[in-house]
Amino acid sequence: MPSMKTVLILLIIIGITVDLAIASVLLFNLQPRLGGGASIEANIVMTIYAGEIDTPEGPRYGFGLSEDSITSPGPTLNFTQGDVVKFIVKNVGKIPHTFAVVPKVDPLNPKPLDNYDTGNVFPSEETSITVQFNQVGNINYQCTVPGHASLGMWGNITVSEASGQ
Repeated sequence: MPSMKTVLILLIIIGITVDLAIASVLLFNLQPRLGGGASIEANIVMTIYAGEIDTPEGPRYGFGLSEDSITSPGPTLNFTQGDVVKFIVKNVGKIPHTFAVVPKVDPLNPKPLDNYDTGNVFPSEETSITVQFNQVGNINYQCTVPGHASLGMWGNITVSEASGQ
């Protein structure tokens, strides 16, 4: 049977952990990753197509809202603060691509926000990721495969303040 001192130390550790978790949510507006088995329900479902496009300057990579509308860079996506968006990402290209929500486009060392990154989506496959937009402002999305963002595989996300705020 554990001693009273051991139980007290465990309770203190649990208390500190809970306090840090609450402080993270309140101070930094951190949310749990919502991919995979998230229990929060999306109020928007959006399909994003990833692939290659030919341009006069040569091959580029891009995103689009339909298979025939892939652009480089991809379209600007507009949401409202609090929106929960399920992105269905379909790779209509010939090589693997990813879709990640990032604070800024970084072709060399992208840092997805809250791990909002699909990982590799192979040709003719699709996957989904659910993202909750809590902060008003401008962020981006990009393919994290090395070299793809440099060839135009990125786009802007604008999150507007919810009406009545």
